[in-house]
Amino acid sequence: MGFKGTHNTYYPSNSINQFMENEDIIRIKEKAQKMIEKDTQRLVSTSKAIWNYAEPALTEHKSSSLLSKILEDEEFKVEKALTNLPTAFVASWGDGRPVIGLLAEYDALPGLSNTEAGKPGHGCGHNLLGTACLGAAVALKRVMQESSIQGAIKVFGCPSEETLYGKVVMAAAGLFNELDAAFQWHPGTENSSNYDSLNALDNKVFKFFGKTAHGSTAWEGRSALDAAQLFTLGIEFSREHMEEKDRIHYIISKGGALPNIVPDYSEVHVFIRSPDMERLLRLSNKVDMCAVGACLATETDYEIERNIGCHLLLPNKTLSLTVNKNLELVGPPKLSKDEKRFLEGNLSQRYGEFSEEILPPTGWEVGGEWRGRAISTDVGDVSWIVPTNGMFKVSIAPKGVPYHHVDLTTLANSSIGHKGMIVAAKTLACSAIDLLTNPMILKEAWREFNMRKETLKWSYRPLLPAKIEYPEYKHQAKLTPKTPLSTSGK
Repeated sequence: MGFKGTHNTYYPSNSINQFMENEDIIRIKEKAQKMIEKDTQRLVSTSKAIWNYAEPALTEHKSSSLLSKILEDEEFKVEKALTNLPTAFVASWGDGRPVIGLLAEYDALPGLSNTEAGKPGHGCGHNLLGTACLGAAVALKRVMQESSIQGAIKVFGCPSEETLYGKVVMAAAGLFNELDAAFQWHPGTENSSNYDSLNALDNKVFKFFGKTAHGSTAWEGRSALDAAQLFTLGIEFSREHMEEKDRIHYIISKGGALPNIVPDYSEVHVFIRSPDMERLLRLSNKVDMCAVGACLATETDYEIERNIGCHLLLPNKTLSLTVNKNLELVGPPKLSKDEKRFLEGNLSQRYGEFSEEILPPTGWEVGGEWRGRAISTDVGDVSWIVPTNGMFKVSIAPKGVPYHHVDLTTLANSSIGHKGMIVAAKTLACSAIDLLTNPMILKEAWREFNMRKETLKWSYRPLLPAKIEYPEYKHQAKLTPKTPLSTSGK
């Protein structure tokens, strides 16, 4: 397993490479950056194509095919349709160790087109995200060939990040097990490489079953909507007893057909989040009990299905600082006068300044109090298998532009977004070069990774789709109402 058996000794991340002089590494990084610059036209064209495809989760057929075809043309070995995910792929080049992974995403979001109302759009910039990983991988392959650098690159085509699905299924299938490190990035409103965490999440659907009746004789039925409403009321009363960093969000996705029909079916979609895995599962169980209690109270039945669940992000400070060093080497995107005018005239409102500076890295120290954001990502599952950098962001939007917004869709297909994508590709390539040429960085990354897992005392096990059952609480009602005490009308 190469490096994985020897990560027990501390090596500072800025050690001089045992095999190459610093001048050689600088020269290789300069070559990689120039290669990405020469490839800019193809990368921009690829990003624009994926932006136009705008394929939501698990439908990214054209986007996946485009990225994998380019990688095949660049002599990567591509495996497609893995783990029953038709739009997933793994593209590999090289042999030996270390093996460096790049996590490419390309799914769009429903309803966020900026050209046609109600259509999907790239309101999270994943057209840029996947393409930057492509650009970094191709440049890495070329400099590794020219400089005879040992190691391998794997580009993971990860579908359905927006539903937190793809990487969880890929992780459960063992696709990340042979990596020595993984890199990720995301378009944003700042230039930073932090080692903060993100929340774990349990994604469930609660189904309630009743019996129809006319609304004027509702006692002849049993309302599944009553069960759903009582269930959500139970969630609301549970909030007082939640820890402050935990979250529950829900929608009643199905609640009936007409007001004068007692609903025999209702459905509630729930997200449960926490920065602690044990607490997440306890809170998720408590939400289940709210559903059970609602059914007992309304004489209805229920089914609970887990769509998927993802782990909290386990950031690696060593890798995040490596990325930060290379972000400083590459430099943040700088806007032209025309691009600044574009921001003033093409967005739905005026926002803050566009960041052209790099923020200092901050984050969650090993053994310290959890630090991070309440959002979630399926990168979290990868980060429990292999050292993975924290949230590396490159600015493509002014401060204040929200994720999952049509203004971000607009910027993801602009020269501003493309500049950020090129900065990200260069930074990822240079960071991977550090790992390929300096084994001490990887040793320290693995030492930190093992220490963090030992501190958290949690063993990774994926939260895959499943039917959740509580047979001891199953109502098993026949949904036949009892005879009313009186039908005389008196």
